[in-house]
Amino acid sequence: MLASTDLLLFATVAQTAAAASLTAVGLRRDRHPGWRWWLTALWLSTLGAALAALAPGAWGHALAAPLLLQWPLVTLMGLRRFNPRRRWPGRWWVDAVLLASASLVALGAGWLLPPSATTSATWPVVACGLAVHLYAAAVMFNGPAGGDAAPVNFLGATVALLAFAPGLAVLATDFAGAGPSAVAAAQAAHGARVLAATLGAIVLSFTALTLLYERTERQLRESRRRLRLLANLDALTQVPNRRRFAELANHALRTDPPGSAVLLLFDIDHFKQINDRLGHPAGDRALCLVAGSVLEHLRTMDAAGRHGGDEFVLLLRRTTTEAAMGVAARIVAELQKRTQSTPLPPMSLSFGLVQLRAGEDIDAALRRADQALYEAKRQGRSRAVSASGDESHPVFSESKRLGLLPV
Repeated sequence: MLASTDLLLFATVAQTAAAASLTAVGLRRDRHPGWRWWLTALWLSTLGAALAALAPGAWGHALAAPLLLQWPLVTLMGLRRFNPRRRWPGRWWVDAVLLASASLVALGAGWLLPPSATTSATWPVVACGLAVHLYAAAVMFNGPAGGDAAPVNFLGATVALLAFAPGLAVLATDFAGAGPSAVAAAQAAHGARVLAATLGAIVLSFTALTLLYERTERQLRESRRRLRLLANLDALTQVPNRRRFAELANHALRTDPPGSAVLLLFDIDHFKQINDRLGHPAGDRALCLVAGSVLEHLRTMDAAGRHGGDEFVLLLRRTTTEAAMGVAARIVAELQKRTQSTPLPPMSLSFGLVQLRAGEDIDAALRRADQALYEAKRQGRSRAVSASGDESHPVFSESKRLGLLPV
């Protein structure tokens, strides 16, 4: 007899520990698809080991055999559900048909074969288990690539190696002179099957925990990425908020040549009237139209932000105020084109522009741009004004008319 009762009891305890650990983890965490299938495979295999240890008779072997054969296929079914969006070889119904066929063969062999049968009667069950294991291993090896490939391939390699354990045990029994009887062959194959299922249960538990924790870690990383994105973007317009714009602008000033950037501060003319006449939802749509018009004409190297209320700010890198005037004109033209297909009235924007000076920070440039924006408002709105000089003695350029005034 390949495995003593004490060894079978030890195998049962080991499988129980593996199944219990996976159960406890699943109960404390989110239950990913596939978790219940893996638990089913572990607990059924544990039940089979318990029957092999505590009920060594013919009926115990007959009931234990299908329970010990099922775990590779049930595990594979769980893997298919754990990664349902990825393409797995074969189909789930093939797994189910093979599982049902293997279970019937194993159960029938235990009940129907007489004790006087020769070792050749044991080989159909051994061959059935070999087919089950190798099929499951082949699917695992050819499963989807990605972060889950390494643990799944490790599990597949384990399944493939364990497939040969019952057959080798029967051959070893014959070579050892234990006799050609079906009893000796069945006991050898059954003991090897229990020990193989125990090792498989340990590897399955380890693999399942690895897959669950890696999936959870990926979800946490994605959640952090989304939270960072939400923290950096204005929720309404989907452009960077004031804090994020300051970070982007300061980074650009550190890496670009001094004095090579232009800062634009602008707002929507008569924005309060839009809110008062059409309501705040219309005002929100107006802000989104402005943001979309800005992003349409912004280079990837530039930075945009919502400064607050209906004010927006742009940092155009490696450019001049003359070129920035052209950008402002294109933004206004895009906005008025988009407004034509909405129930909103025509809108105009007023801009204040400054060329950043060497050593000037964003806050100082914003104060100078705000002076230029105020001058654009004073001159009648729907225009752009650039400012030079320092904050206490600004020098304003001749304003440039942008688009049409709102009616």
